[in-house]
Amino acid sequence: MTGGPDVSVVIPALDCERFIGAAIDSALGQEGVRTEVLVIDDGSTDGTAEIVRGYGEPVRLLRTAAPRSGPGAARNVGLRHAAAPLIAFLDGDDIWLPGKLARQKRLLDGHPEVALVCAQSISWYPEGTEAPLPEARGGPDNDTPLDVAGWSYALLLMQPDAVWTTTVVVRRSLVERIGGFDETLRLGQDYEYWLRASRETPVLRVARPLALYRQHENNSTHTAPRMRNYELEIVERALARWGRRGPDGTEVSKADLRRRIARLHFRMGYIHCWRGSPSVAVRAFCRSALHNPWRWKAWAYIAVASGRSLWRAAGGTGFTSRSEPRNEPGPHHGRS
Repeated sequence: MTGGPDVSVVIPALDCERFIGAAIDSALGQEGVRTEVLVIDDGSTDGTAEIVRGYGEPVRLLRTAAPRSGPGAARNVGLRHAAAPLIAFLDGDDIWLPGKLARQKRLLDGHPEVALVCAQSISWYPEGTEAPLPEARGGPDNDTPLDVAGWSYALLLMQPDAVWTTTVVVRRSLVERIGGFDETLRLGQDYEYWLRASRETPVLRVARPLALYRQHENNSTHTAPRMRNYELEIVERALARWGRRGPDGTEVSKADLRRRIARLHFRMGYIHCWRGSPSVAVRAFCRSALHNPWRWKAWAYIAVASGRSLWRAAGGTGFTSRSEPRNEPGPHHGRS
């Protein structure tokens, strides 16, 4: 590749044979930038690797050291092999819309103080249909409005989806400062990574969808175990390290933070109440009530989970498993 790539595209993949071709095509089809595409196979048992090999240069197939090490480990392999000054992230079952990378590269070229640019996205439900690829929304390529511009640590503490991984482009210099993804986290590695990044750089988010978040039955949003409260761990770790205040002095209020932590405890309590350990659920609901004593649901579910715990201790069975509550958000970013 004459002059080398402008952007290294890092794609973690696990059993993505139905989708990986569309993801790679959407990366190779980005006009106005030179790309290399690094697909990191995390132990696929289907035809994912064969499909990737069939592309040849500039698509490279890499592998994690151990199968099913997780998306954080896969992305770290990609970071170590990336050759371009800019690095973009794309999941193996998602799609970029035309013009995404060119818009984001122009923003970074015009804002040397910024090392991370992301964008809005569209949830896409193509399964079982012949749904056409949605077209990019908005005006001409040189018209790139922003809905986030500045230091975003405080925003990310409260809104984990403010930076969505499959829309992110970062400078290599940022990766060199903050290191790789935390491989001990099975979910939420990306959320923890963007919190770290938000301490080092302002963030720009394009106020238009530039990527499609494919919804299908194998998303980890639907299949990943949630018995560990990853999002709460990440938030509490960030608070212990940096507190409530961002580098620009923006601060999350104690009341808002208490309500957020209460919601995270409640969500974990609900999952354990119906699908895990009722005794763990009791403790989670108690913590939720401690952080937000005015939320009556927490007190009600303390009673429900206590009853289930006593019934199970007495050898009772027969409770009907329930899905997660519609009003409680799922774990951050689905596949990460």
